[in-house]
Amino acid sequence: MSTITDRLWSAFSKGRFLLPRQVVVQGSIEATIPGRIDGNVKGDVKTEGMLVIGPEGSVRGNVYATDLVTYGKIYGDIYISNKAVVSNEAYVKGDVNAVVLEVKEGAVIEGAIRKNISARHEPDPLKPADAEADTPEVEKVVKPPEEERASWF
Repeated sequence: MSTITDRLWSAFSKGRFLLPRQVVVQGSIEATIPGRIDGNVKGDVKTEGMLVIGPEGSVRGNVYATDLVTYGKIYGDIYISNKAVVSNEAYVKGDVNAVVLEVKEGAVIEGAIRKNISARHEPDPLKPADAEADTPEVEKVVKPPEEERASWF
């Protein structure tokens, strides 16, 4: 068998998932195996190993994977713990967090690009992105009752 045939066989062999282009998923996908998305996902995608998003594939949600190769569209943030490849046909509207990022000429990324070693950790939605981790919380000042009555406002 040729090298291309070997790659195709290994890409679709046992232990990988495939979402065909005729399929639309309304909700998140969580998998412990690598896979390929040629259809549409309206929710987050979390997988271990490599995730490939085909030219007609799209994800409307955040993407979490070890490695990513995208030819399609992603409308959400990307968190990759190893290498992300954004092809010349790809469109990404969101931030890209990866240790290694390869962007082909013609690719579109509308968002920030960060080299993030801890990319697999999900962001805390309650904590501002620019806040420091060791900043102490500010205590709320409570006025005595007599000051509250004397206020005009």
